[in-house]
Amino acid sequence: MKTFQELGIKKQIIQALYALNIKEPLEVQEKIIPLALKGKNTVFTSQTGSGKTLAYSLGFLGKLDNKKDVQMLIIVPTRELCMQVGRELIKLGSILDINVGMLYGGRDIKGDFKTTMKKNQILVGTPGRLIQHINDKKVRVGDVKYLVFDESDQMFDNGFYDECAYIKERVSKNAQIILASATLSNKVQNFIENEVRDYELQQVGIQIPKNIKQNKIYCQIIEKNIILLKLFSTNKYNKAIVFCNTKTKSYGIARFLTENNIKTRSLNSDFEQRERDNNLNLFKDQSKIILVATDVAARGLHIEKVDIIVNYDVPTRPEFYIHRIGRTGRNDKEGNSLTLICPEDEERFKKIETLYEIKCETIDENSL
Repeated sequence: MKTFQELGIKKQIIQALYALNIKEPLEVQEKIIPLALKGKNTVFTSQTGSGKTLAYSLGFLGKLDNKKDVQMLIIVPTRELCMQVGRELIKLGSILDINVGMLYGGRDIKGDFKTTMKKNQILVGTPGRLIQHINDKKVRVGDVKYLVFDESDQMFDNGFYDECAYIKERVSKNAQIILASATLSNKVQNFIENEVRDYELQQVGIQIPKNIKQNKIYCQIIEKNIILLKLFSTNKYNKAIVFCNTKTKSYGIARFLTENNIKTRSLNSDFEQRERDNNLNLFKDQSKIILVATDVAARGLHIEKVDIIVNYDVPTRPEFYIHRIGRTGRNDKEGNSLTLICPEDEERFKKIETLYEIKCETIDENSL
C-alpha cells in the first residue's frame, strides 16, 4: 500500500488528513487519486462505504483556487448523500481554506440563499435543485473544471439521467469527469458511452465484501412474518434493516413487528421529508430497532453499525441486492444478510447468485 505522499498528494493536504486522523489511503483511493491527478476521465465501481468520497476528491483539492468561485461540482442522488459527502469535505475544506456548499431538495429553496451567496470552491448537490439554481443564474458552473457523478446507478434509477447530461453540458467543455457507481447498470453504461469520452475504467475490490455472511431461507409467503419474528425475538441484533419491494408491504411488516413488541420504523416514498428524517434519526440513535424500507426510500442512506440486512422480498433487479446488503459489514466489520425466497422467486435469486458469483448458505428457521 502506497502512502498519500507517494500518490502525489500535496503536503498541506496530507497534513490536513493527518489532523483528521486519516493516515493511510484505502484501496479505492490508491487507485483513483493518481488518475485524478493526471487529469484522466475516470469511471470506477466500488462498494458502499469503501472511502470513495476522498478517492475522487483528493486528486482535485490541490488544484482548486480559493480566490475563485465554483470549480468542482459533485452530483449525488439524494439529500442524505449530499449531506454526508458535504460534511466530509467541509472537515477537510475548513483546514485548507476551501469552501464547500450543499444544495439539495426537500427544503424551501429560499434556504439555499446562504450557500448561493457564498464563494464556494466545491458544490455538492442533487440534480434537480442544482439545475434550478443554474437556470436562475444563482449558481454559475461555466468554470467548473472537475465534475463528479457519485452513486450513478442510483442517480439514474431515480430518473436523473437527463438532468445529469444537462449539467455536464453547462460546465466547462474541458471539465475532467469522474463517475463513481456501485454497479455498472445499463443506464450507467449508456451515460458513459454518450457523455464520458476517453475514460479509464477501474473496478475496485469485490462488489460484495467477504466479511458479510450471506444466508438464505426457502419458505412460503405465509411463513415470512413468522421467520422475522423468530429472528428478531432472539435479541441478537441491535439494528436491522428489512427490505421489501412495495410500500404496502413496508407498512404491513412494520405493523406486524410493532404489534409483537418489536421496536420498528418504516421508510418509503410516501413519507414527507420531516417524517422520513424523524424515523431515520430514531433508527440511528436507538438500539434494538428495526427499519423496514423499500429500495427507493433507502438509497443513499449512510448508517453505521447495521447488524443484519433481511431481504423480505428478493429484489426486483440484481443490482439492488448489492445496494441492500452493502448497508451492513461497513469498514471491514462483520455483517450479515438473510434472503427469504419463495418458490416463485427461486429463479430470480439464482440469477443474482450467478451474476455476482456468490453462493448464499441455505439455512432453516430453526438455526436462527
